Amino acid sequence: MAFIVARLGSSRLPGKQFRKIGRKMLLEWLLEELRRCRQVDKIVLATSAEPENGPLLSWSDKQGISTYSYPGGVNHVTTRLRRAAEKFSAEICVLVSGDCPLIHAPAIDQLVSSLKCHPEADFVAAKPDSQGHPPALQGISVARIKTWQRADDLSDRPALKEHHFPILHQRPDLFTCHRIALQKDLYAPFHHRYSIDTWADLEFHNVVHNTLAASGSTYSLPAVVNLLRQDQSLVSINSHVHQKGVGEIDRKVLMVVDAGEKYGYGHLMRSRELALQITERLGWSVTFLVTDLEATNSLEAVGLRVLPKDKDATDRSASLPMYNGKNPVELLGLSAPGNTAWLASYDLVILDLNCQNNLPPGWRQRLPESSRVVIIDRLDDWTREADLVIIPGVTGQVPDSQSADGKPEILAGRDYVILRREISRLTDRKIPKNIDLLTYLHHEWQRDIIKKFSAATDLTVHIIEGQRPDFHYLMARSRVFLSGFGVSFYEALALGTYPVTWAFSAAHCRDARCFYRQTGLREIVVPTDAKQDELSRVINQALVEKTGQVIEDGTSNIVRKINSLLKQPCA
Repeated sequence: MAFIVARLGSSRLPGKQFRKIGRKMLLEWLLEELRRCRQVDKIVLATSAEPENGPLLSWSDKQGISTYSYPGGVNHVTTRLRRAAEKFSAEICVLVSGDCPLIHAPAIDQLVSSLKCHPEADFVAAKPDSQGHPPALQGISVARIKTWQRADDLSDRPALKEHHFPILHQRPDLFTCHRIALQKDLYAPFHHRYSIDTWADLEFHNVVHNTLAASGSTYSLPAVVNLLRQDQSLVSINSHVHQKGVGEIDRKVLMVVDAGEKYGYGHLMRSRELALQITERLGWSVTFLVTDLEATNSLEAVGLRVLPKDKDATDRSASLPMYNGKNPVELLGLSAPGNTAWLASYDLVILDLNCQNNLPPGWRQRLPESSRVVIIDRLDDWTREADLVIIPGVTGQVPDSQSADGKPEILAGRDYVILRREISRLTDRKIPKNIDLLTYLHHEWQRDIIKKFSAATDLTVHIIEGQRPDFHYLMARSRVFLSGFGVSFYEALALGTYPVTWAFSAAHCRDARCFYRQTGLREIVVPTDAKQDELSRVINQALVEKTGQVIEDGTSNIVRKINSLLKQPCA
């Protein structure tokens, strides 16, 4: 019997089993291949009895496969599988990881047949080929029910119980393994992980699926292995993803971000990238606190969690987008006396706030002592109470008074620029610059001037309002980008687009001038009260300028520093 291990409450990519690879859900690919197995008599979905797993049970019922809901702890994976096998009187048990779509029916049949032929073996496993190359079949193990029962009895620690029987490999003195060689096309000269635990993993599978489909090949394990032999650059999509080990400490992160029509979405997009890389590189779970519906949809689209207004509510649709008029800082409870006990469940709080939002003196005292705090892109008096301040760019001037005692530690400069992966992946592509001017402006009066300018010129002008999922591609196609100074100026540089500032505050003007000076670009700033003729002169000036800059993503440097911060003992 084959037992699919799945639950929807994954800490890094919730609901991943229903995510699409091409036109099919992950579980559909997996079940389709399992049904090709000649040695499997029955397929069972083994999940936990959490209410959120209801959609899994409904899906299984529609597919005509059996289910088992374990009433015990969600992390008691070995016991869940044992009880499922006992309920259905399995003799030989095929463990199928519900997050690994690239299984292979002939290989599973081969493993089951081998265990039948070797009664002395407790379980079977694939071995490396004659050249030492690892097998590509992952997420599959085959054992006898008595082996699962004994292994569960011996798994007496949480670290052993929450994984797929790691004790079988840790105690070769207690369990006999028979190892076999698989067919040659299931071996590659390098190891790569095929499970889907993060957004980057899902991106990898969709890229290889679409690449194979374009060449007329099917999405299957042998085809993917062959594709990676031909183009090893594809593995870079998710090669940075950390494989969580047995007994590894789970960390929880809360990110509080200003986003929406009032603030724009620059802070959100860079924090989203930072959150994804924390999840991928460290294996930690990240939850957002935002008060904008578009921001919420953007985060959930890539598998990131978002808190509801009522932190105990299960139906967030009733609590968005109003939040009773509060901003994220007010909801956090640090700006005034209130209940902050719920923050104790988070090891790290990251604040990416607009310059209009500040915290009062003593805000840190309202946080649990064990929580660490990182602040993005702010150097103000209130930020002195943080553990770490990160200025992702060249505009942060570290004051001597703030850095003299080393608290907080301040990181600033090109090494810490956050570039979204959508931007980074376009830097090497030669995309035609067929948009002369791309604008993203908050004020309607500014957009009205641009519309009049567009009507009076032969230039190709594109005006963005609100959040656009294709913003990165529009930026890559543009010669000039006009906006208030912000995160997108670094994205423009990375894509060879000249950034022009239409500042709406003295702080924006100051940061913009520092940006131009530090990057060596010619300073082009539109006066706040600019008229159409002055705007035309500035745009024409920018169209003849060249960026000539190389900007690389420094998010991994930030992630390493955050990891180091949480390893330090609390002060």
